[in-house]
Amino acid sequence: MVAPRFAKLFAVAASAAFVCSMAGMPAYALTDTNLDETTGASTGISAITSASTDESSSLQNQPSADDTESMPDNPTKDLPQTVSEAVPDDATVVSEELAVTDAGEVMDLETGDTVTDPQLVGTVDKPADPLAKTDGESFIPVEVAEVKEAMGDAAAEAEPDDAADTEDDGDVAETQRDAADGSAAGAMVRPVALQNNSYGAHWGTYNGTPAFFEADGTLFVQQAKGVIDVSEWQGQIDWQKAKNDGVEGAIIRISYGWGNGFDKQALRNISECKRLGIPFGIYSYSYAYDSTTAAYEGDDMVSLLRQAGVQPGDLSYPVFYDLEKWTWTGHTPPTSPSVYDGIVNAWYAKLQAAGYTNLSVYSYTNYLDTALNSANIRNKTRWVASYGTRTNFPFATNDHGWQYTSQGSVAGIQGSVDLNAFGNKTYVPNTGSGWLAANGKQYWYENGRIASNKEVFDPGSNAWYWVDADGAMARGMRYIPSNGGKWVYYDWVTGQMAHGERYVDYDREHTGWYYFDPVTGAMAKGMRHLDSNGGKWVYYDWITGIMAHGERYVDYDKEHTGWYLFDQTTGAMYHGDVYIQSNGGKWVRYDRITGKMVKGLHRQDDAWYYFDPVTGAMQRGDVYVPEWDAYHHFDTLTGRG
Repeated sequence: MVAPRFAKLFAVAASAAFVCSMAGMPAYALTDTNLDETTGASTGISAITSASTDESSSLQNQPSADDTESMPDNPTKDLPQTVSEAVPDDATVVSEELAVTDAGEVMDLETGDTVTDPQLVGTVDKPADPLAKTDGESFIPVEVAEVKEAMGDAAAEAEPDDAADTEDDGDVAETQRDAADGSAAGAMVRPVALQNNSYGAHWGTYNGTPAFFEADGTLFVQQAKGVIDVSEWQGQIDWQKAKNDGVEGAIIRISYGWGNGFDKQALRNISECKRLGIPFGIYSYSYAYDSTTAAYEGDDMVSLLRQAGVQPGDLSYPVFYDLEKWTWTGHTPPTSPSVYDGIVNAWYAKLQAAGYTNLSVYSYTNYLDTALNSANIRNKTRWVASYGTRTNFPFATNDHGWQYTSQGSVAGIQGSVDLNAFGNKTYVPNTGSGWLAANGKQYWYENGRIASNKEVFDPGSNAWYWVDADGAMARGMRYIPSNGGKWVYYDWVTGQMAHGERYVDYDREHTGWYYFDPVTGAMAKGMRHLDSNGGKWVYYDWITGIMAHGERYVDYDKEHTGWYLFDQTTGAMYHGDVYIQSNGGKWVRYDRITGKMVKGLHRQDDAWYYFDPVTGAMQRGDVYVPEWDAYHHFDTLTGRG
């Protein structure tokens, strides 16, 4: 599994991306060459140059990638000397020393011994700090079979050209720097915040903004910010030094699981980021195995955020739900995307109900392609861990972050720290609040920052809107959390929230008349009196909300259960005697007050009538009346008795 620290770093990056997308260029350590004024002006892209300051020199010392000697997906972690035959090939390697079987058993990778240390695997009642297995270091989980294959490749490496291949893999950034130096003579040199990774993913500029690129030069994000994710494993951080050294945002671990209290440094980290104006987000590592335990984690997160004094408006980056393949004695992690769907939805519901709507999922690519492989979860993912040349994840949102290394070096922090790049794939103007058209969609910005998963009010149009996870204006039916949860309709053309009566015709399932609350926009269900058509009672289906027409059986509470008749055009409820075609044709009576079809003995206008107890058909002639336990004659024309 990816070590929790790894997950948290992504969370930081995601938050940072939001902020950085609207902020100015960073002014720190590693430099790049701005080619906007030279040969790169046609593309807007600039390449990396070598560091030119003493400050940056300490940030250049990351180990180079060596695929044949390092753990797969973890270029700074050494391959084991041996892997015990007792460890199954489909087990997951979660650190340099440990693997976890599908049954949840933690094993020593080299000896095959079962690990029972509660500091590493927890107890049945309480999980361990997930970062304990790696001493606070991030680690992307890989299968044992992949590790064995890498060991075989390493053993077979003897040819001189292998070293050359490795050098090429590890020195992509150097090649890029050389190219930039040769093509951009006299160009403006501008510092960039954080170092690159060992596989060639690198900082640069794009459209005159800080940017982060995949190793082959493909743009990951522009308007990029350098973000770190932190926990108690980074110790007591000197945040002023970190800020001075180029840190532009932080994702702070607040806890893990539920009922485990604060991360030992969480309150201080939050306070220092607030004091120094460092944009921050929050993350918590999940141990949920179903929707119930996910709800516990959601409630716990809300409680901790409130205790820490973190309001929704304090968060520049999302609250991240860190989903990884966990180990916990006596418990087994989920493997089904449908189970994880329920987990994510339950957690989101708790946070949204408390007013925290800037939310996201963090994970690593392999887990997103397997246990988390649902559209619901992938669309909510704005922060991904990958230590290679690229993320290999198609983000659904414009703003997102990449945890690109676990071996960052930052002033004010002892040891290594995860580094992240957050920003926007498509440029976002730093122009305050309002709508921006891009990629054929409309996006809402608040103080220069894209909004997502929330209601927004546009004073220009005096209307409410909803923006989805990618920040785009929503249209059609949406279930949103405000007012205790409600279905609303956003106009298919304008995107504005509907109020009052509205005919909807955008797909087969939703075509018909609806009613939406004049204030909240909430879809009406059940009986309602409307002023239209001179005043009328109508029925909106209890499931779909569509206005009923014709005969309709209503069964949503004791008072209203029965048959009714609604006008085929207006939907107005009938009252009185009506001839209808069902059951071969029949006269029926709909109560003058309730509108419900009358059945059995009924008195009206000082006369008795009898209606079939099943069909409601008015009876004539000699009829047995159970209420009287006798036969009675009812007029053959009027039905009066």
